[in-house]
Amino acid sequence: MLSATRPRAMTGGGVLPEMLLDALRRDPEALALVDESVRWTYQELVDAATSFAGALHKSGFEPGEVVLVQLPNWWESVVAAWGTWLAGGILLPVVPIYRAHELSFIIEQAEPSVIVAPQEYRGYRHVEQLGTVLRDLGREVLLVEARGEGGLRRTTFDDFLDFGMEANRPDHRADPDDVALVLYTSGTTSAPKGVLHTHRTLMAESSSMIAHCGVDSQDRIFMPSPLPHITGMSYAVVLPAAAACSTVLMQRWNPAEAVALIEREQCTFTVSATPFLRGLADAYEEDGYRRSHLTRFVCGGAGIPPELVRRAHRVMGTAVVRTYGSTELPTLVMGDPFGDIGLQAEDEGAVIGGNEFRLGEDDELLVRGPELFVGYVDSSINAESFTEDGYFRTGDVATVDGPGQIRITSRIKDIINRGGEKFSAADIEWVLEAHPNVAEVAVVGYPDEELGERACAFVVPHGEPPSVRDLRIFLLSEGFAVQKAPERVETVASLPRTESGKVQKFLLRRALGLGSAQAVPETYGSEFGHDGNRRKATS
Repeated sequence: MLSATRPRAMTGGGVLPEMLLDALRRDPEALALVDESVRWTYQELVDAATSFAGALHKSGFEPGEVVLVQLPNWWESVVAAWGTWLAGGILLPVVPIYRAHELSFIIEQAEPSVIVAPQEYRGYRHVEQLGTVLRDLGREVLLVEARGEGGLRRTTFDDFLDFGMEANRPDHRADPDDVALVLYTSGTTSAPKGVLHTHRTLMAESSSMIAHCGVDSQDRIFMPSPLPHITGMSYAVVLPAAAACSTVLMQRWNPAEAVALIEREQCTFTVSATPFLRGLADAYEEDGYRRSHLTRFVCGGAGIPPELVRRAHRVMGTAVVRTYGSTELPTLVMGDPFGDIGLQAEDEGAVIGGNEFRLGEDDELLVRGPELFVGYVDSSINAESFTEDGYFRTGDVATVDGPGQIRITSRIKDIINRGGEKFSAADIEWVLEAHPNVAEVAVVGYPDEELGERACAFVVPHGEPPSVRDLRIFLLSEGFAVQKAPERVETVASLPRTESGKVQKFLLRRALGLGSAQAVPETYGSEFGHDGNRRKATS
């Protein structure tokens, strides 16, 4: 059974099921959830979640056990989340891109009692393959199949709801410091970690967002980011119930379709990553909209070029604010959604929600606060992850400007040390984003016998691919030292990213180890999907 490994000395506080039922009492007929197949009120959402909880209870599920949910942005994912919490369980959302290797590791470590997955999604037969994984592991787990026909050793999601429909809601009173959510980090490094959040930490995060961004019951939250990530869980599941507002889910990202969905459903608020912001800005500009219904776009999760923030504001009429957080502490700082566009473009903003930070050795950002996670599933790595006084070591390098405003400059592993001269890859990326022939860029260091490290730029070109000389001249014109210019350029079709938009730089570094500059051809970008798994090059 999973439990908090870093207990908190706090008293009082609510729990997630109470928050959902409070939203129901406020207005049972208020819109709660929209996806491609449902438009549900809070009454309908709670009824479905209660049936899921009842089915868990009738199946022998006990409070504190784990439900693994591997679903895309479908209504079933939201129902399974609330149903698990109503039953006193721990939710473990997993991205649909994970396969046998990742799932075996997670199932062995977290020991779920129930798994919910699609029969098939994007050509992959999830439940069938999960059955194979479970047999290989020698585990008996109840399989609930979403949008399928069911079969031997598994039931359909709809039948599971019907099974629990007449059952009473499980009579379980959770404690605010009970673990409610486990999220496995999504792979900007090669070692996933299971992050533990409680009812208290999740509710603290939502309370902070409501206060800072002015979210209320009239808002409609647009969510294209995957639900199994902290962004999706926090802002498409927990936050809407806290504010008694609605969520509009987008299953598969397409910028033009996103614009149509936002305008049709009159979505007003979103939290998402840089690629989504860039896609929306491009699509709104192409479609000739004068103004988006989105009044606030909170952008985090990946490098955010200041010019993109300014352009999106100009094109969409949307207040775009930068934020910084992580799976471990979702929202440390944020810009002011009602403030100056110049500050919105340049800075992550100031601390919100009672969180704290300080700079440690090598200017590493150390953080703590009410929404800080309570430890990892593998408790053996907690000691190295926290300071003695409870600050989490983020691995990010930061500077502090003015009264508590921070700027993230790089990862500790993202500092390039060229002959003893250290510089941030992110600083170079932000400048190169403005090059007319650069659509996207990621800069990484690679070993060099003479200087220790040199910089390589992986460029998704816009038109004619730029050369090393082109990028050097451009950086010099922007006032940068020539030593910071990339000394190697690789043209790629796309950058390998997690589904939340973070560039998987460990894959880029790995590719540079293949040999000569020609060892990473233009087909490299198509060899990696959002899952970061290498695929056969296609012509």
